[in-house]
Amino acid sequence: MPAFAEVEFLLPRRLFLHSISPKVKILKILAVIQGNGLTVAQSLDALSWGDRHCTRDATVRAARRGLCTSPLLPGIIRRWHKPPRSPNSRKGQCSREIFERELEGLADIFESPFGNDISEAELTSLSFPQTVKLVKSKAPNLWELLFRLARTEGQETRNPNKNSSNIVLIVLAMFSYTRTHHRGRLQKLFAVYFKFRGLSAKGFDTLHAIGLTMSNKWTGEAVDRISEKGMKGMKRLMELYPWILSYDNALVAYRVFSQRHYRKSSQGNGTAGTVYVKRSTKRLPLNINRMLQEWRRDGAKNPLTGVDIFKISLAADSRRIPHLKSLTLRCLFEAPEFDISSYSDRDHHLLQEPSAVHQLTMQYLLGTLNIPEASYEDNARNGSNSWATKLGLEQVMAWVGDQLTVDRLRNLFRFRAEDDNSFERLDWLIFPPGWLHIQMAFANSLHKQHLGTAKGRGLRLRTQRTQGTFFHDMDETLHIIAEAQICELWLHVGQTATLADLRRRSPEELIKLADEILASHASSAALVRMRISPQPDEVKLQSIMFLRDVMPYIVLRRAVKHGDVGLMEDMISLMLLGFIGGKNNNYSGEMFELLQGFHREWPPEICEFIRDNCWVIDNTTQRSAFMAVDEAQEMNIKDIKVTYRSEGPNIDWDYLKKLHPAIHVIRAVNKHMESEFKTRIRGSKHTVPKKEQDILELQQWYRASDVHKLKPGRKIPTALKNNPDKPKDTSQRWAEARSVDRATTEDWDDLALESD
Repeated sequence: MPAFAEVEFLLPRRLFLHSISPKVKILKILAVIQGNGLTVAQSLDALSWGDRHCTRDATVRAARRGLCTSPLLPGIIRRWHKPPRSPNSRKGQCSREIFERELEGLADIFESPFGNDISEAELTSLSFPQTVKLVKSKAPNLWELLFRLARTEGQETRNPNKNSSNIVLIVLAMFSYTRTHHRGRLQKLFAVYFKFRGLSAKGFDTLHAIGLTMSNKWTGEAVDRISEKGMKGMKRLMELYPWILSYDNALVAYRVFSQRHYRKSSQGNGTAGTVYVKRSTKRLPLNINRMLQEWRRDGAKNPLTGVDIFKISLAADSRRIPHLKSLTLRCLFEAPEFDISSYSDRDHHLLQEPSAVHQLTMQYLLGTLNIPEASYEDNARNGSNSWATKLGLEQVMAWVGDQLTVDRLRNLFRFRAEDDNSFERLDWLIFPPGWLHIQMAFANSLHKQHLGTAKGRGLRLRTQRTQGTFFHDMDETLHIIAEAQICELWLHVGQTATLADLRRRSPEELIKLADEILASHASSAALVRMRISPQPDEVKLQSIMFLRDVMPYIVLRRAVKHGDVGLMEDMISLMLLGFIGGKNNNYSGEMFELLQGFHREWPPEICEFIRDNCWVIDNTTQRSAFMAVDEAQEMNIKDIKVTYRSEGPNIDWDYLKKLHPAIHVIRAVNKHMESEFKTRIRGSKHTVPKKEQDILELQQWYRASDVHKLKPGRKIPTALKNNPDKPKDTSQRWAEARSVDRATTEDWDDLALESD
């Protein structure tokens, strides 16, 4: 009975205990723990192998095993790691307030300056690394949260091209932009960049909807503002500083979606002009216009003769030869076999390159005009009457272009010799030719004179032409052949089996060998000696002739690239003789005109202005980044066509005229964005195959053929000979063609009525 009664008593008690809430049970357990002088942490530590006696006790060990194997343990650990909180908890509310406060604190970073949001300086001033640092300092908690969500531990090794910092910065910019469109600094930068990388209007609508860019409408209006601002800035600078103008044809294929008899797809033929302004240029004297007219009148009566040109070329030899010698040394030093890094005297002063002159020019773009450059009338229409009187009486303008451009302008200058006033007579114009086309003509002349045959010696690549990649291919061919011959001559003159053996020679000995290579194997004197010898070696003679002609070309290419305008001037007389020998009447005439201008018809101030500002430009401040003015003009025309293709059909001349002044900003933004995101290195340059193997194969061929060894009486088959006709004296014919009497009257009445 007692036992049975105890069971009856205990059963209701257990049911009672199960009905008690966990909270009451936990409170009782906590009271027992505290009553025994322990805390919850101490009890858990003792249970979890924290006390030697508890670890050994069987009861404690069983309880610990039950805890470790319980399916509830993973959930307990997760909740300990990230305790669940109520959405309305104060701590969650505090975090949200911190994030919102930090996001609002970024407003000044993402806001554009009012009225100056589309300037080149503003668009390209945003540096992503610097902006990231600034955002991290102003919004540390928000940045840390997003940065941890944007990357995993192994992301940097798996995908290094993705920059998590830039991604978080763009996300924050989008967050800020959704709050107000005034915080659209990044969106404006992306809009201008995407606009001229071919993004369609539909693409703009999508990216604008997610807050990444401004709208397509805003971008179009921004281009209008950039263009208008560019034109105003250009005109202002033209009033303050000296400037030059270049222009060339722009052929654009206009397309329309739906053709009508009044609106059809067509081939647009217009003109793109570029104004180049250099603030540091010395101002020309106020009376320079009158000085130029007087010098031209006096110089026209005293044209250069063949003797004069020979004297000019002879005087320039002393300045050209150091650069030819430097080219000879450079071919040796750049050869992998020589290994210049292991040459102990590589820094010797005798082996240093001659100094170069650098000139920098800042460029601004004119609008594209719907006037082709095909006739004299078209070229005349491209002038301006707004500054007629000032140009005619006070100023001068240099108009740079290819040979066709300057020839048309020069003929206009002659046709109008008897007009009423200085403006209509074009007395204010100077016509320097573009040096890109001069270099192309130089290469084409070498190709023509050293053509040879397809299966023999020579430069026969394919039909000579000026478009496409012919000039690029010809330029590489000339460099590689010249370098191979010069390297082989180092072995021949140095009497050594390998170029590496020359490292044992002193700088003085290397200079002596370079002098011998020039004097005996690449000069007109060596050519004359070979021709008058009793038994000339025709193979050796052809080698001497080729090196004598091609080395100045390579020196000229380097001079243009480095901005050495003094050396460029010294090459004019040499190129004149080459163009005459190659029967290139157009460019021999241009060389005549340049020499006549520098030595007869241009005041010293004009000579300095043309030499320093009208030949090469450089916007990068790098030593080897100069380019000819007409080459820069070709790049501008290319940008016009690229921009047109990104706009799509239904674009006309009015739109291109509006767009053209914005191209310099577009180009700067594209370069800036691709530099910031490290995408400029992919696709901006093509990989040039290594030339060393080609040079080695050519050297082996020259060595096997004994090209550089003198063999008296050696003949070349008639089919392989280059037998140019004896050049005629063209100086007299050139002088007669340009001898025109020019009027000196100044009648401005009719011009004033037209201007009104």
